[in-house]
Amino acid sequence: MKFFLLFIVATLFFQIGFAQNLPIPEKISVNIPIHQTHTTSDIADFINKHFDSDEIKIAAIYKWIISNIKYDADSIHYVILDEDNEQRVTFALRRKKGVCENFAAIFNDLCSKCGIKSFAIEGYTKQAGSIERRPHVWCAAWVNNEWNLYDPTWDVGFVRNGDFMNEVHYNYFKINPSTFIQTHLPFDPLFQFLNYPVKYKEFISGITKQDQKDYFNFIDSLNFYEKMSRLDQYSSSILRIRNTQWPSLKIDTKLKRIQFEIEVINQDSDMSLYNSAVFDYNRAIDYLNIFLTYRNNQLQPVKSISEVDEIFENVQKLITASMIKLKSINTSKATLVLDTGDLQKNLDDIGYKLKEQKQFFKNEISIAKETGFEHK
Repeated sequence: MKFFLLFIVATLFFQIGFAQNLPIPEKISVNIPIHQTHTTSDIADFINKHFDSDEIKIAAIYKWIISNIKYDADSIHYVILDEDNEQRVTFALRRKKGVCENFAAIFNDLCSKCGIKSFAIEGYTKQAGSIERRPHVWCAAWVNNEWNLYDPTWDVGFVRNGDFMNEVHYNYFKINPSTFIQTHLPFDPLFQFLNYPVKYKEFISGITKQDQKDYFNFIDSLNFYEKMSRLDQYSSSILRIRNTQWPSLKIDTKLKRIQFEIEVINQDSDMSLYNSAVFDYNRAIDYLNIFLTYRNNQLQPVKSISEVDEIFENVQKLITASMIKLKSINTSKATLVLDTGDLQKNLDDIGYKLKEQKQFFKNEISIAKETGFEHK
């Protein structure tokens, strides 16, 4: 009897240890209460509380997604290109349905909230030797000091004759880049995570071996990319995409979407600059009004020359700052440029009034000296 009990204990220890040391999604139980699955913040809180390592967390993320989000076969032809990631996540969690954009957005957002570096990646895929007609979205994540690829959409099931067939697999979980490139080609070669990126013609012909040609240090390039502004990231991505020998028909829509994002950033930047320029102008008015009030009060109570000069300097600094911002707006790369004419006229007017008031005060100082009532 003692031998039997010891055997049972040893067996249980082995099974638990096996599940912990090999965090494959099948080995992990991810039973998140329904009330805690309405937002990625709640889901991430559960995962962070119940799982320790990034390796186990990402397995839990993947398993929960493909076990709880169904593919929306009705929306397969209706991808909303201008929908932001927050909308993609919220929409899919509410309906428990989605397409590749939704699966990737949820995966990417959960990784972020669990402290795992990841990317949602767009490109084309190949099945049975044929390139799909529509672009696809998948993900990459940095776990255990290496990049691997994940495609929850392809593991959640498949569509047959317009109907979704629920058949969960883990065939596209944590795949190394050299294997993943055989079926998934990113628009941007940076996200192949390969030192010898595969070009479009090589991809469609099945030549994806890492030949010693055109070495690309993707690690340094990726580190540099992550430090860039969003605007510079988009601009650099356009250059890389165009240098990967894509057929124009395959990348036209993608490039237009990137150009649209660049336009939005430029317009947002211009609007921010304009609002800041208006703020500077209004502050300049406030400072000038301080002096005008002082003048209307017959220069009483008396201010020192340095105090008045400081008021004038503040007005001039704010006028200059506002004009610099308007100049930047007027040289913007945005297609739709803001009209700065009215604000420029107002700045010119206040600049002229400033000169008038400075001259007035200068004359008052001269008079004061002559009459013996000199300002200090």
